[in-house]
Amino acid sequence: MPNKPGADAIIVHNNKICLVLRDNIPTISRPNKWNAPGGGIDEGETPEEGLRRELKEEINLDATDIISLGSTTDTNGMIVYRFFVPVTDEQFQAITLLEEGQRLDWFTFDEVLEFSKVEEFTPNFTFFLEAFADDLKKLIEGKREFTLRHETLGIR
Repeated sequence: MPNKPGADAIIVHNNKICLVLRDNIPTISRPNKWNAPGGGIDEGETPEEGLRRELKEEINLDATDIISLGSTTDTNGMIVYRFFVPVTDEQFQAITLLEEGQRLDWFTFDEVLEFSKVEEFTPNFTFFLEAFADDLKKLIEGKREFTLRHETLGIR
């Protein structure tokens, strides 16, 4: 049986991406790795509803501009819906790490790509960055022309 589906977002303010360093607890999936904010989608929620709830719970963000990028599915059947969320100055001021994670920080896209080469991220997030890099660059630059993608990951 596949895992519960998830939703996460590339959150951007002033050309920087918000990432969360996961807790360093051995019993959680991918401890002590950087990841995009998000989490599991509850039964009865749409992917966007699940993302909105997770962003509020994790980083106190009331997301208003949510752009669907598509999804990724790993070889175990775990699907993660991927989103892009540009935030306003007011939203940026409210963002703070709440109960999950060790740290929240903001990085340029180039810094994020460099980190992905040294296994600082969860494998799913690294694949997402690589597969969607061109679309993410366009969105960070303010361009909204891209095609929804549904990619299959070759990882477990």
